[in-house]
Amino acid sequence: MGFFGGNGAFKRTLTRRSGFIHSVLSFTRLEIPALEFFETAVAFAPDTDPVTAHRELADVFGQKAGEGEFLFRADSAIAGRYWVQSAAPWTRWPATAVSALEPKRIVIQLAEGLMYRFTLQVCAGRVTMDGGDKAIEPYADSQEVEAWLRANAARYGFTPLMLDVSMQALRFSHRRQKVRIDYAQVEGALEVAEPEEFKRRISQGFGHHRRAGLGLMQLMA
Repeated sequence: MGFFGGNGAFKRTLTRRSGFIHSVLSFTRLEIPALEFFETAVAFAPDTDPVTAHRELADVFGQKAGEGEFLFRADSAIAGRYWVQSAAPWTRWPATAVSALEPKRIVIQLAEGLMYRFTLQVCAGRVTMDGGDKAIEPYADSQEVEAWLRANAARYGFTPLMLDVSMQALRFSHRRQKVRIDYAQVEGALEVAEPEEFKRRISQGFGHHRRAGLGLMQLMA
């Protein structure tokens, strides 16, 4: 079962922009902007943490999460299973994978004015430099996360319509060290404003700690 809602979108016939009426019909003689990707789920041993899963996935795709080739997130129902969104179908399973679904091709229309519901697990926060290392101080308050998303939405290519933000914490052990990452669960609705910018951001992910399985936006009709 896929976690994206296919090609559909909230029904909205007309959207006004600077006195001109835009609609899906505006693209009847042109190619409708769209996002194409592949989704699958891969299962590792139940105790596989997200950092280890990322290492295995990066070995398959040749890049780290958020660099354009793939993003991933943990399955909330099955330990050790991760959903993967990628620009291309798998060429092989990760070396330590127990099983994997056949990649499914998804195409989502991104014409200006289309609306989608969405969910997003994102770590947003202040970035500081400690020597030569980057340090991230995650926002601890839902209002800070909402303000961050609204402030950046325009350059990400969308307009937020409704937002519901709750704070969560990702906890796991990696190489005998306990890790905690504070993040926000964001649910709501958005409108596509700049298709190409939105397409780029969906592919790259949002916020920090994408190598721990955060930052993947799920769109639903």
